[in-house]
Amino acid sequence: MVLGKTTILNELEKRNFKKATNYTTRAKRTDEEQLEEYRFVTKDEFNKLWEDGKLLQRAEFNNEYYGISTDSLRENVACIQIVNSVKDVKDKAKSMHMENIKMLTVYVKTSEEERIRRMLKRGDSREYIDTRIKIDEEKFRNAEEVADYTVENINLNDTVEKIINLYKNYNKGEI
Repeated sequence: MVLGKTTILNELEKRNFKKATNYTTRAKRTDEEQLEEYRFVTKDEFNKLWEDGKLLQRAEFNNEYYGISTDSLRENVACIQIVNSVKDVKDKAKSMHMENIKMLTVYVKTSEEERIRRMLKRGDSREYIDTRIKIDEEKFRNAEEVADYTVENINLNDTVEKIINLYKNYNKGEI
């Protein structure tokens, strides 16, 4: 069974990974609540966090902002990044003198057909889906070049195991 980003993060959390705190200005979906790892804020609040150096990233997607809290980064942290932000995050960490943060980037590749199926299942409109697919084509165009590794998301357990093994080998200095 192929599942999405949140499901993969939840599975990693069950295996001793922590979730980075992500801030966003987008509206909560009907099934989302204010969780420790996800904060929904206004654009003004987001801009203040950025100006105060509390975010390692500032990305825009569909006219909404996304960013990772610098305070939440610690050992065994898993987070989701917009592809174009990966290099920006690494550069920002250096500029903030956070070079000790080790980052392994893994692109979890999912077929367009599967992504459309998931969006329909969660009730997204066809107009939103079409827009999202067009945006994703551009955003993910260079994903495999930007990420350190690519994992094909075909089966949840296989995907999670591959990510964990990459992380273990990375920490051992083997990759």
